[in-house]
Amino acid sequence: MKHKTAVQRGLFGVLTALALTCLYPWLYMLARSFMRHEPGLSDGKGLFTFDFYRLVLGNAGFLNYMFNSFLVLSIVLLANVAFSVMVGYAFARYRFPFRNSLFWLVLVTLMVPKQTLMIPLLDLMVRLGLHDTLWALILPFCVDGFNLFLMKQYIEGLPPDLEDAARADGAGEVGILWHVIMPLSRPAIAVLIINTAIINWNSFLFPLILTDTASVRTLPVALAMFSQGPYATDWGALMAGASVSSLPIIALFWFFQKEIIEGITSGALKD
Repeated sequence: MKHKTAVQRGLFGVLTALALTCLYPWLYMLARSFMRHEPGLSDGKGLFTFDFYRLVLGNAGFLNYMFNSFLVLSIVLLANVAFSVMVGYAFARYRFPFRNSLFWLVLVTLMVPKQTLMIPLLDLMVRLGLHDTLWALILPFCVDGFNLFLMKQYIEGLPPDLEDAARADGAGEVGILWHVIMPLSRPAIAVLIINTAIINWNSFLFPLILTDTASVRTLPVALAMFSQGPYATDWGALMAGASVSSLPIIALFWFFQKEIIEGITSGALKD
């Protein structure tokens, strides 16, 4: 019994150390956003200050940047959930010509580095007249190959008997998708939402090259430009803005924590 307790304490200590290691960058960012100067420097007024938050939140364009990021993220999330569930369901349950070839084509897109798409995507947006608009940040990212693969693999593991029972009760394919597949796929959809939200919310490269004006700028690009002083980077303002921008993702993780845990533990249970 004592040996078991010692092992549990040791595991708890290791897990606590790993958790602190993961939290340290975020805690440093948060602490640095309240520091007047770099550690070790002082002007006699103390290190703790809210000036950087007043500077960031008081900026006239900050709320507009936040709104742009929320708008882009909301539409991209809705489109990814809708398309991924429908396409994943079609690949998992239907048999149609070139089904395997099309799925392999989806997998090939995962092997292509995103950076190689910068010039073709920019050229396409210019030709369509969408450059420097929010649509340029939305349309190319409404479908993601990883999300299609995730939903297809997850739906294949669901029992088809439930779908047959729904068909016997008179449900159509849309009804089955909405009332059977989507409720059963909540853990996978939660992972899809969080993965897409993190990538899209923190995206810097594509918003930088696809937009020019401040009116359609998203938060990561705006923070990078806002924090650039005449001679050096304003680290306090950058850390304060990054701390504020991290809150929606933290809230998203908190909201979907039940589904994430359910998805992790469901694989450990067998019928």
